Amino acid sequence: MNKDYREILINGKGESVKLERFIEEICDFYNINNEYFGNILLATTEAVEILFSINNEEKKAISIQFDRNAKGLVFKIRLKIDGEESEREEDIFDREVRKHKLAKDIFIIKSLTDEITISVNAKSIILVFYVSSMNYEKSLFRINKLKEYWHSEVDVKQKKL
Repeated sequence: MNKDYREILINGKGESVKLERFIEEICDFYNINNEYFGNILLATTEAVEILFSINNEEKKAISIQFDRNAKGLVFKIRLKIDGEESEREEDIFDREVRKHKLAKDIFIIKSLTDEITISVNAKSIILVFYVSSMNYEKSLFRINKLKEYWHSEVDVKQKKL
């Protein structure tokens, strides 16, 4: 399998169009249907919003890296801060979830992704979407439609001309 690696950098919440175009190009390339495209777009957008909201550094950007591997489509969303990294070692993400500020957002992301990994220091979120099962489901649907067709009785009446 050929390695497919892509990356974009978003400098603020106002550049969401850049993220949408990035995901749309990937889904078009891999022929991902609209339902799954919506899941990928919503989950990555929510993850980006979370990283922007809980990290209050002034000069920050989000790096979104895409990688296609044996599991499926992998999006690594990382916070990049210009200058020195902050010295905080506390788990910001855990603290915010305990306050129930991000519980709904995390639930949405977990519901839409097949795997999610969140760094301890709330600097990165990795989302994995399995695409092999999507083709399997599509195949099963087609097989069932063919079975229905072949097992249905059709009332054919011939008309005399």
